[in-house]
Amino acid sequence: MIPKYEKLFDNELKEFIRTSESFAAKSVSGSVEEMRQSYNEMVNHFKQARSQNVQVEDKKVEFKERSLTYRRYSKNSDDKSDLIYFHGGGFVLGGLESHDDICAEICERTGCTVFSLDYSLAPEVKYPEFFLDAIRFYYFIKNPDRRLIVIGDSAGGTLAAFVSNKVRNIAIRPEAQVLIYPDLAGQIRGPNKRKFADAPLLTEDDIDFYHKCACLPLEKGLHDLIKNFDHDNTPNTLLVNAEIDPLGEDCHIYLDILKKHGCDVTFLEGLGLPHGFLRARHLSKKARIVFDEIIKFIIQTKQNNV
Repeated sequence: MIPKYEKLFDNELKEFIRTSESFAAKSVSGSVEEMRQSYNEMVNHFKQARSQNVQVEDKKVEFKERSLTYRRYSKNSDDKSDLIYFHGGGFVLGGLESHDDICAEICERTGCTVFSLDYSLAPEVKYPEFFLDAIRFYYFIKNPDRRLIVIGDSAGGTLAAFVSNKVRNIAIRPEAQVLIYPDLAGQIRGPNKRKFADAPLLTEDDIDFYHKCACLPLEKGLHDLIKNFDHDNTPNTLLVNAEIDPLGEDCHIYLDILKKHGCDVTFLEGLGLPHGFLRARHLSKKARIVFDEIIKFIIQTKQNNV
């Protein structure tokens, strides 16, 4: 860890960061294949066991362009709420396994049926295909007789925000969106260097690499929720920021935009937390508190729309 960041994290998070970075250090060549292998090893190291109360089933959905796998998490209950979770990973990493324990825990604690999509990844598939996968999956899952919340972290937060925006003016809009340290701006580099440009676990250079790998356009891209979209009628929003994260500045800009458009938005600042802190929710008190607030928001959203 760069010395200037040592004082910003408590001991629990320092240990989490050191362990996470030890896996990333194995990617010598910087190839996507090597990055995925290191990422998957890191995921397995932190992975929590699923509750026995959660049933899991993998299924296929056939779109015209491709067949995709998704995972359904459910409990034996009469709950009529669904949740679509879009995983993070910069549109390059991750899949059903990378966020399996997070989805299972959300299902266990909220009672929602959770759907996780193994959407297409770059560089095998280029922009805008992962966005198209996400919106098609939304229409596939949405049931007018059930409540639906969309949620995502990092690049998955970008997909969740995109989907919510595209369907905000139609009858089958989601009840709420939960965006966890999302990537919301078209360009990560600007005239002024970001405050936490070289932060642990995610740097400006990392984001730039992911954007280029995914062939995200610098102008008028679907990932640029700040500049390229109207935000009237945005659903009830929980915006979760990681303070020590180069993406954090965009979260604050997006918050102001939503407020300007009259959105019912709750902002949750993860003080002293790095990008990717969801994986530390059982290792860090600070991360656990934020995760508990996310769970509380989901439960309250369900109760308010009974």
